[in-house]
Amino acid sequence: MKNPEVKIYAGPDSLDDFNIEEVYKMAEIKSDDKPALYGARTVGLKSRTNFDMDNSDAGFMGYDFEAIMQNFNIFGKGGNADDLVPLPTVEMAEKIYKETGLIPSSEIMLPAIQLACIKKSFANDPFLVWNSAVDQLGWHIRQMAGFAEEHGWIVGLKNGKWLGEEYKKAESKDFKGKTSIETVWDGLVNYASIADEVILIQRGCDLPAKGEYRNLPIHYTATRTKRRHADKNVAAYFDPSHSLGPKMRDQIVEETVKAMRMKVSEDEYLYDGILIEVGTAKCDTHQHITVNELQELVEKIAEFRTLSGRRKHIKEEQNA
Repeated sequence: MKNPEVKIYAGPDSLDDFNIEEVYKMAEIKSDDKPALYGARTVGLKSRTNFDMDNSDAGFMGYDFEAIMQNFNIFGKGGNADDLVPLPTVEMAEKIYKETGLIPSSEIMLPAIQLACIKKSFANDPFLVWNSAVDQLGWHIRQMAGFAEEHGWIVGLKNGKWLGEEYKKAESKDFKGKTSIETVWDGLVNYASIADEVILIQRGCDLPAKGEYRNLPIHYTATRTKRRHADKNVAAYFDPSHSLGPKMRDQIVEETVKAMRMKVSEDEYLYDGILIEVGTAKCDTHQHITVNELQELVEKIAEFRTLSGRRKHIKEEQNA
């Protein structure tokens, strides 16, 4: 089998000083007495549909919000990257990486600010950055890829939330064209191509036929896009949290296991990794699985695939 190993990035929807302890608990999860997780979600700025600061849940913009606003002002007054104030979750991510080896990861909405802040702590260490599903702009991706090329980071490309009526016929194996999501994904892959590692992140689509799903997973779009970029070794990850959502939260473990069995061909699995929300957070907690359920998920996937696990402790890497 070409890609038996699975890399799991797990953590809260958004990191803060309360739920960071849960990330450390996740880091202790093992399979066959070896670390099971590869990375941690360390998101600090949210891409909310509505900027509603009067609603404590809907208006929560992330733990980095105040620092981000300070940095807006710094740039607006002629400051540069050296003048930016640190982002709290980047400092937390650095601590998590040094103490657990888990590779941090974050959604990026403001590349110039967020990437410059991440660079200060991770100029020589790995980091996964991905776009918001509502941000499908190639130049944002190119900026992320530029930082990734320079510092050895990973670029994740989430599919857009919306898909036209073509999805009805696109499910057929005889369909020869490309859906709108595949067309955009192809373009974003090209924008990101200067990065050493690029992954497609399947997070489902907001369709009339989605039923109880928050966003209906369109696995065939990931399958075909991955095939088209086989020469670039583009990987694919599944985001079950934004696909199944709160109404199907109790099925996240089962559906994720099914997704990890899917194949592009007889000798290649479709999904190389998982980006999943675990624990508690100040928003979207109802679509998080628990740390115990993450342990259950790990055990079930380990029955038929190898878990890549976290990298060696940073001190071990330095001494190697």
